[in-house]
Amino acid sequence: MQVLKHWSIVFVLLIVGCGSAAPPVPTRSAVEIRQTQLALQGLPTVPPAPDELRRPTVTPSPPIDLIEILNLTADDPRALGDPNAPVLMIEFTDYECPFCARFVSETRPRLIREFVETGLVRLVVRDFPLTSIHPSAVLAASVAHCAAAQNQFWPMYELLFQSHGVEWGGVPRRDRAALIELAGNLGIATDQLTACLDDPTTEATISAEIEAATRLGINSTPNFIINGQIVRGALPFENFAGLIRQLLRQ
Repeated sequence: MQVLKHWSIVFVLLIVGCGSAAPPVPTRSAVEIRQTQLALQGLPTVPPAPDELRRPTVTPSPPIDLIEILNLTADDPRALGDPNAPVLMIEFTDYECPFCARFVSETRPRLIREFVETGLVRLVVRDFPLTSIHPSAVLAASVAHCAAAQNQFWPMYELLFQSHGVEWGGVPRRDRAALIELAGNLGIATDQLTACLDDPTTEATISAEIEAATRLGINSTPNFIINGQIVRGALPFENFAGLIRQLLRQ
């Protein structure tokens, strides 16, 4: 009985993600609803399985060297935590995805406090912009990459999610100037940022990340690879915590 109780606490969930099947949530904005509708029409979906109401969608990642395919380094500017942490968590995100924003605001802070800052988890961000439903997603990812080149990735990452739908979103030509101004407000050198955005290798790098993620089985956002296991959706903290604790015991 105690085991059953523990199982239900750790694994009760409702999967939500951009590009994946998600039930209606009363508090969603009209923009979120429309994005979900478009995602269901045009992108690979995560079909609901009978056990999805009891545990996270967790599947083995292909036997590919994550360090090589995702260009992971000890000094990666888009990583937090000890490079030698026993659990490696890769977050695949889209800055226009409302479910990614939900993960960032509701789940990520506690994960960082309890697992990253304690040396148990290394959290790495990689891009998976859903270009067919989020017109400015690649632009936002480019801004984040260029901010990383100035060692300002994490402030830019936070600001992109906080300001989306308020100061930018969905109109790349308009959004470029807004995002450059936002970056400048963080102290990022805008002339260097602009040159980085104009450099074709920046977008090519993002395209390569999309291809790499697809090879690994990523098909929606937010998706995660945690020690080789794919987890899909903006899950509650306890779902991630349960899996992490299980991995730490292995």
